[in-house]
Amino acid sequence: MSIYIDESIHARANFIVLAAVVASDEQTQQAEKALSACGFVPRQDEFKSSMRMAENPNAQQLRDRFQEIIGRCKIAIGVCSVHERDHLMSLAGRIIEAITRHGTFAEKTVYLDQGMKSNPVRLPDGYTLETGCNSKSVIGIQLADCCAHFVSSIILGEMGLFNKKVPANRIYPGDPGELDLAWELWASIRHALAGPEPAGVLDDYGDYEPSMKSFGMVFSDGCDVAVAQAVKKRLGEVWIGCIH
Repeated sequence: MSIYIDESIHARANFIVLAAVVASDEQTQQAEKALSACGFVPRQDEFKSSMRMAENPNAQQLRDRFQEIIGRCKIAIGVCSVHERDHLMSLAGRIIEAITRHGTFAEKTVYLDQGMKSNPVRLPDGYTLETGCNSKSVIGIQLADCCAHFVSSIILGEMGLFNKKVPANRIYPGDPGELDLAWELWASIRHALAGPEPAGVLDDYGDYEPSMKSFGMVFSDGCDVAVAQAVKKRLGEVWIGCIH
């Protein structure tokens, strides 16, 4: 298992999301195979969340395949304000600390996308840091790019700034209606966002409700209060029970 980190910047809402995707070698190999299957050349082409999707079926198919892979990984996030962009590397270090609190992730390599300004970072024992990584060659960072975009869309949806709709039959076969894309994205990666610690209350039978605390969530000191509230409300607890 390795950890891949990339950001998604949203100036209009004054936040940056850092997504840390914990992925196995098998999952990064699946991402490489997905690139080839969708008409791209691995290590020459790459998935970018900014790539044009309209009238680009290959890009749409690749995004959907990455979405499936991400849903089987684990995801931790960090959120800061746009003016803190120069301190993303330090925020990444805090995300790693949050991941290690679960006690099952040790001796990992952390890959950071190129472009992050160098900051002092203290990682837990056994962790190594690879900075300035080219996402074309470190394919796991492409998963992190895609994931950061998904998480940002979920947050924007919670803030009322992203209202795109998709056919409901993507989640509920046979339903002719529509769903918020932000909700559909959440549904597809919710298990990856969920940590091992229950967040729900005990029912009458002594069982926890199927709601878990996030796998990892940290905020910068300068994070916008409204943004932090939206993130905590939407992602602070993750429902892993049935949604059908």
